[in-house]
Formats: sequence, C-alpha cells, structure tokens
Amino acid sequence: MRTILIVEAGDQALRTQGDELLLDGYEPVTAQTDEHARLKLGRAQPDAMLLGSLGSAANGLALLRDLRRGAISRADPRLPTVSIGADSDHVAIRHYDAGADIVLPTNPSPLLVSSAFAALAARTGGEAQRRRMLRLGSLTIDCDARAASCEGQPIPLTRLEFDLLQTLAHQPYTVFTRQQLAKEVWNTEYVAGRTIDSHAARLRTKLNAAGVEPLLQTVRGVGYRLGR
Repeated sequence: MRTILIVEAGDQALRTQGDELLLDGYEPVTAQTDEHARLKLGRAQPDAMLLGSLGSAANGLALLRDLRRGAISRADPRLPTVSIGADSDHVAIRHYDAGADIVLPTNPSPLLVSSAFAALAARTGGEAQRRRMLRLGSLTIDCDARAASCEGQPIPLTRLEFDLLQTLAHQPYTVFTRQQLAKEVWNTEYVAGRTIDSHAARLRTKLNAAGVEPLLQTVRGVGYRLGR
C-alpha cells in the first residue's frame, strides 16, 4: 500500500496530512473537491483513501457511498478507506454505515493516521494486486497486463477492444451511453456512433466465441452494458 488519495477541502489540513504521509513513506495524491476526488479515484487508481472534509460531512459520506456501490467510473469499490471526522459514536456509525474501514476523530495525530493505514495494509495483504484483476462470471481481466481470458483461455483483443471491455467491467450491469464511452475509452467528447458500435460488435463476437458469461448487451437507443 503506497499511494494514498487524500480527500480534504481545507488547504492547511491537506498540506499537513500530505506532508506526514510523505514522511511515512507513502505517496500522497490530493483532491479538494468532490469532482476532483471522483476523477482521481478513477484515474489515479490509489491503494487507499484518507477521507477528510469535503465542505460538509454529508458530501464526504455521499462520495464514500457512491464508491462502495460502484457508481464512480473506473474506481475500485473495495478501496481501503480511513475516514476522519467522527467525534461521537453516532457520527462514527454513520461513517461505518457508509463503508469506511477505519474511522478516526477530527484532527487525529499523524501517528494515529499512519497506524490506521498500517493496520489496513496488514489486513488486506495482497488486496492491491487483486484489485487490478477483475473477475465477472467466466471472464477474467488482468488490468496490469491488459489481458482478458475465459476459464484460463486468452481472448485476443485490440487496444480499444480491451479498453472498452475494461470500462464496462468496472461497473457491470451499468448501462454506458455512447457519449460516456467516447470519453472513457476514446478520451474525447465525441466519437461517431458507428465507430463505437463497430468496436462493440467485434468485442461481442470475440467474447461470444470464447464462451464468456456475462454477455455484452446492447441497450437500444442508449448504449452498452456487460451483464446477463
């Protein structure tokens, strides 16, 4: 566990937490707004998160709930999270109910924060490596090796086919619009619909030939999803 995403709206608290984690050997990544945090969760692929203030306790808990239910694109719903701001049992329970792994009071000491992450690292063991392996039914996706297989048999995919599959697999059963796929897979605001459709058709043919479950499905007039 090395890369820690610090979510904190306050400049001073952000600098303090970042400096302390850096001294403890971690690589801090920071976000001061909800939008920035959601972007970093998906793009930076941190090993853990330190969730502080996002202007209000409700904003931070909403972010955590969305993470846990898989509503943040490309983010790992199981990301180990230390949540700050619980100064009573009632508040702590809200943090745990939202999905926090460890809950700390407001303004915890650097030693307490570091110990919390050390405990999470010991508990999760190889979780960071497992997190980069997506498994859905008979389908396995190795995100690091950029390889897909069905029951151990490799599925040959082009770069864009793999990116499309990985995007859909991060949020199974969720319908992605063509506009969302243009942004997530092609990294642009607009891609011709027929281009997306042709890549999806080729990917579906390869998955079906390999016997993959779940299936790549077309949602007419909307987009695509990976599901039964």
